Amino acid sequence: MPLDVAYSLEIEDFIDADKAYEFYWSGLITNKKAFICPGDSCQAQVTCANIDEETQNMRVVPHFRIYGKHGEQCEIFNKIPLKILEMASEESSGEKKSVELSVVDSFILIRPSSYYEIRDKNANVDEEDLKKKINYKSKNLTYTLRQNGFISSVYSVRTIVSRYIRYFSDKSIESRLINISGKSVPYASFFKLVWEQNLENLPEDSLIYYGWAYIDRCDNGYKVKFKKKFKNKEGVILPVSFFISDNLIEKYPIKKLIIKRIASISSMSKPTGFVFIYGTPKLKKLATTSKECVNFALYNLDMVDVNKDSPMPKRK
Repeated sequence: MPLDVAYSLEIEDFIDADKAYEFYWSGLITNKKAFICPGDSCQAQVTCANIDEETQNMRVVPHFRIYGKHGEQCEIFNKIPLKILEMASEESSGEKKSVELSVVDSFILIRPSSYYEIRDKNANVDEEDLKKKINYKSKNLTYTLRQNGFISSVYSVRTIVSRYIRYFSDKSIESRLINISGKSVPYASFFKLVWEQNLENLPEDSLIYYGWAYIDRCDNGYKVKFKKKFKNKEGVILPVSFFISDNLIEKYPIKKLIIKRIASISSMSKPTGFVFIYGTPKLKKLATTSKECVNFALYNLDMVDVNKDSPMPKRK
């Protein structure tokens, strides 16, 4: 049974691997081994593998790995549905199910201001205090479900890419859907490679566009220009780009991750990265030359993901 959720001893809450990754890079989680099994009365220790890796690909997608001994009553040990998942389903009336219970992920375009707020933070997690925390875990379950729903919704392109890789790896990608504003879209068709398509033939709805791009440092940020281009109705090639401002980076809660990735790329002799951006490409005219180009408006760094290498799995 895959472990999609674990209990964090540092923040005293149930959490999925994607959120653990974000909490690590925001500084709320510092120890990738400070997790325990979500099973009933279980003290098996869990590590969030690859939580400290700034890159993501088929080999380093964050995931939970159990390395402790399960309790006899643990659902994982007995290979039965987790009690926490059953409670989550009842508590949310079927609207907010875990990754394991549902093939639909909800992509929320604005992250709530309370996302990075936690009720408690334990700086030190020691073995002697483990039993007390196990008891607290059980008491905390109902509160967590009532306040937050179960398993956070998806708030970033980075998480969508991570889940795409994970679903491709476990061969469930064809049955996975992602819901945006009430509309469900297959994961496989939610990604669109930038590759000389006719701009007028592209979907009206926003998608995740991706491809190799040049990332150049400017006075107040980074210009990202895709290596491949779109075309207008006359077949004229149109450059495709967007801008990441320093101000946008500074306001981002996990700017440490963004800065590390971009700095790694910009230090290369040929600063190119593999870039994803959620949005709708818009035709624009350059004020100086009146030439046409295509631009994505980036209002939130959750809507972009920058990688040194391509994380996308190869289809056979």
